[in-house]
Amino acid sequence: MKNFLANKPLGFRVTLVATALSLVTALAYLVIYSSSRYMSWQAFGIMIAGVVLTVALIALKQERFAPSALLVGDFLSLLFYGYYIYFYVSSVVTGIQFSGFPLEFFVNIVLYAASLVLSIACVFMRQTVEE
Repeated sequence: MKNFLANKPLGFRVTLVATALSLVTALAYLVIYSSSRYMSWQAFGIMIAGVVLTVALIALKQERFAPSALLVGDFLSLLFYGYYIYFYVSSVVTGIQFSGFPLEFFVNIVLYAASLVLSIACVFMRQTVEE
C-alpha cells in the first residue's frame, strides 16, 4: 500500500477517500431504505457503478478521469434519490405526516452531501504527478 501511494499527489489520495465515502453512502442508503417504498434502486446502482468505474480507472492508470466518473455517479444518484424521496419530504413539510424526519433521513442526506462535495473538490485537484 505504501508503494501504491508513493509519489501520488494529495488529489489522488482525496479521490480514494471520496470513493470510499461514496461506497459507504451507497451502503447506508441500501440499509436505510431497502425495505421501504422510497428506495431507488437506480440511485443505488448508479452510485455503485460510479465507484466501480472509478476503481477501474485507477487500476488502469487513468487517475485523471477517476474523479469525473465518481462525480457523475454521485450526482446522478442524488437526482434519483431526490426523485424517489420527494413525496415523503413534501408530506412531512406540508404537515400531512406528523412524524417528522427520522435520524436516518438526516444521516443519508449528510452522507450524500459530503460525498458530492468531496467528489466536486476532487475534480479540481491534481491527480497525477507532473512530469
